[in-house]
Amino acid sequence: MIKISFFKSSFALSIFASLSACVSLLPEPAPADNVYRLNVARERAPQAASAKVIRVDRPSASIVFETQDIIVSPDGRRLAVAGGAKWAEVIPVLVQEALIDVMGQRPNLVGVIPSSGARTNTRIHLTIKSFEARFDRGEANAPLAVVHYSVTLSNASDRNFMGSFDVEETVRADAARVTAIVDAMDEANKAAMNAIADWLQLPENQSQS
Repeated sequence: MIKISFFKSSFALSIFASLSACVSLLPEPAPADNVYRLNVARERAPQAASAKVIRVDRPSASIVFETQDIIVSPDGRRLAVAGGAKWAEVIPVLVQEALIDVMGQRPNLVGVIPSSGARTNTRIHLTIKSFEARFDRGEANAPLAVVHYSVTLSNASDRNFMGSFDVEETVRADAARVTAIVDAMDEANKAAMNAIADWLQLPENQSQS
């Protein structure tokens, strides 16, 4: 069964700090966390000369998702972290890289990060609403991976609004273990990224360059 570590309160942290100050010997090092990343495409689609270049901003998120922790919800309301496991990057960076990767599989889309220096006419911004595994059937049963993004397309120069999109995808994990959760999160996120790429290719969005 997956080990769940609940977020510590500031009170508990202060007690821990005061107790640790009284210990003269260093504790044994904790086992290293297992690190996971989302799958990336092995092959890239040849880019068309008319491909639309879009700047993909770093997604915004609440402090809960500004982390490398693998977030789980034991009951749909409380949030916790999966013990002994982390993502390779903080969640907003994972999502940003995933969208650029999926766009690279479309011949008429190119996603670039702001620091690339590439000039673009449009920019896309995601707000991460959910990126978690919900134990909706009890902590002993396979959880539901949930990703939910609010998407905004705007002019890259003056930020004038061009369109918005909301996507939520869910995938049931195969078991109540971290590796199964990672696989389900990856599948749900990939479905959401493809939905966003499909939306970017709608005629009303393709015509605004």
